[in-house]
Amino acid sequence: MATPSAPLPPTPALAPPATPVPANLLASACIVLVRTQGPINLGMVARLCGNFGVKDLRLVTPECEIDCPDARKFSTHARELLLTAPIYPDLRSAVADCGLVIGSSARTRHGEYGKGLLVQEVPKLLSERPAALWALVFGNEADGLTETELGACQAWIHLETWGDNQAYNMAQSVAIAAYCIGAAGPWQPSEQPIAADRGHVDSLYRYWLETLDRFQYFRRTNRERFAPLFEHFLARMHLSAHDVQVLRGMLAQYNYFVFGERFDGKGVKREVDPGNDQESMKDG
Repeated sequence: MATPSAPLPPTPALAPPATPVPANLLASACIVLVRTQGPINLGMVARLCGNFGVKDLRLVTPECEIDCPDARKFSTHARELLLTAPIYPDLRSAVADCGLVIGSSARTRHGEYGKGLLVQEVPKLLSERPAALWALVFGNEADGLTETELGACQAWIHLETWGDNQAYNMAQSVAIAAYCIGAAGPWQPSEQPIAADRGHVDSLYRYWLETLDRFQYFRRTNRERFAPLFEHFLARMHLSAHDVQVLRGMLAQYNYFVFGERFDGKGVKREVDPGNDQESMKDG
């Protein structure tokens, strides 16, 4: 007669699958350095990108050598990111694919640029103006961002100091800002649509100006004074890609109704019959 076998030990419970850690706010950010003078700063910022999980570093007309001993030495574990960082001729081209651009300044620049944000307020702004890709911009070590460069931003931050020195080293500024934003946690759900990229908004801005020019709006208004104010007006608006398309379509229809042709804002007119999808190109 067979001896009854010993009872099998209980099957150990399987551990639940690990919940993926939600990406922090920096996962969809790019860091943009404008006219950087010091290779050590370049190297240190590249290393900080590795610390904070930022995989997109962009350079605008750097004023120092990138592939040099100092830059390589201070870019520990992030040398490839530094050496392959794309270089742009100006800030607007560097952030054309970003939905929100946040500049930085050691100086107080309220006025037409609006009130500067504390870095702790950036997560709330990102929730209110969600973007598939957003940029955090840092200017030249000596002068910061120019007025024109700050005008390309939709918001700007000012890092507080409590001592006699009012400005941080550029790499320190990146470290403080990135840490505060990254430590705020994951994206918060938003009812707002994803922002249109700045390249499309800038195109709308130029088209709108040229349309105003066509019907002689600037006979009584100075265009040079009006243009930056109008640009800041658009910058304060959270426009989706659909919003931009609708606004441009309205302006195009206005051009057709008044001038009998659609106008692309670059001296080229598109003649379109509203009841016909066919378009013909004519030189303006």
